[in-house]
Amino acid sequence: MSSGQLEVLRQSLAWLAQGKSIWLCSIVATYGSAPRPQGALFATDGSRRSGSISGGCIEDAFVAMLARGEHDSPLSLLDYGSHLAPDGSEFELPCGGRIRLLVERLSGDEAVADLNEWLSRLQGALPFVREVRLDQGVRSYLADEMQSQCKQEDPDRVRLSYAQRWRLLLLGISQVSEQVARLGQAAGFEVLLCDTREAYRPDWHWGPEQGGIAVEWCDPERFVERHVTARSAVLALAHDPRIDDAGLMAALESEAFYLGAMGSVRTSERRLERLQRIGEISRERLDRIHAPIGLPIGSKAPIEIAIATLAEVIAARHGIRLRLRQDAA
Repeated sequence: MSSGQLEVLRQSLAWLAQGKSIWLCSIVATYGSAPRPQGALFATDGSRRSGSISGGCIEDAFVAMLARGEHDSPLSLLDYGSHLAPDGSEFELPCGGRIRLLVERLSGDEAVADLNEWLSRLQGALPFVREVRLDQGVRSYLADEMQSQCKQEDPDRVRLSYAQRWRLLLLGISQVSEQVARLGQAAGFEVLLCDTREAYRPDWHWGPEQGGIAVEWCDPERFVERHVTARSAVLALAHDPRIDDAGLMAALESEAFYLGAMGSVRTSERRLERLQRIGEISRERLDRIHAPIGLPIGSKAPIEIAIATLAEVIAARHGIRLRLRQDAA
């Protein structure tokens, strides 16, 4: 799930509420090089646009097709890169790839109900599959484990999987944690934050009333144990051992895909020594912690540290290791 998908669905619902018909395009598959992943969305009311399924070339071509009266059916598949343009030339992405699109022409209350269901599931915590029956015009939602139990060859059925949301678990209120929360939410992460220090309550300036998140006032160990999954990153940003150490010790027992702690090289070494001594944690397990947190880009300001942190988290999410620990020293 990404913030882009949420925005496209919200904009589509807004257009439908105005009584408009819309066209919603979902990437079903890509062949060769393609700029957007499976599941990316693009919507248009015929003139205005939301979302992206390419660098702009497909969107332009699709709107031009609509102006020629094409894609009038409720459901269709479009292979962009294999069909022929009116002048006989072949559509192809600048990168040379091809994209298969599910095109849905939507209007009315039934479409509104379906998009609201889709949006609600995207904002939830569980993975799911959206199934569209091209021959019947039926849309349904399945548990993710159903995907592998069904035949995939059916040409009249399209299935797209939507995974459990990636999550950022932030330990401690700070200027950095606020910037990380803002960037993380914009990048499509579910962001949660905990603290126990009542004195810091007035320092959190990005609550739900500002479009942000509420602080969970609880023990960081319990916070991590309650929310951590294999799709979670745990970020110790309090710069306070009472918060950071407890949360990290719980995170080290989890399957979190990324653990990071803010602080200088010296502070980080002292933290590792402390965790090893007090928590009886082996150095091998402590090597899971990225400390100092984030890519070594010389960041000093909170927003710079947040950018470096999110960049490293995203790289880890994609299985890319950009540095060794000594690179940050």
